[in-house]
Amino acid sequence: MQLNRFTDYALRVMMHLATANGRLMSTREIAAIHDAKYNHLAKVTQWLSNEGYIETIRGRSGGIALAQNADQVCIGTLVRKLESQTALVDCMRDDHGNCRLAAACGLASVLKEAEELFFKCLDQYTLADVIKRQSGMFDLLASLNSE
Repeated sequence: MQLNRFTDYALRVMMHLATANGRLMSTREIAAIHDAKYNHLAKVTQWLSNEGYIETIRGRSGGIALAQNADQVCIGTLVRKLESQTALVDCMRDDHGNCRLAAACGLASVLKEAEELFFKCLDQYTLADVIKRQSGMFDLLASLNSE
């Protein structure tokens, strides 16, 4: 399974904000850190804001911040919401795509089970767990945030 770029960037934004120690960050700032296109990250932060994951403050000294504590953000829930429109394979789409085997194939049910196990694993972790899990991750993100 491969997460789409939108999901990848959403997770990165959330990790940066979790280590910002309450300091507002800008979308441009995070885009520059990752050499990402601002317009793409703006769409990501807009989605995160609409879903209630981040708060946006307008104005000259504005920026973005987490809307809740990092230990309250379930990684599985976030990724599930972000990836809900993406089927693992063509036959798993609502219209079964172009697969001629879909009517009798058992692969889709096996892949669906694997996908659910993937999300079930992610459900065990919060944003706080992710930034603490890897040794040095918190410090790395904090240093990137302050550049």
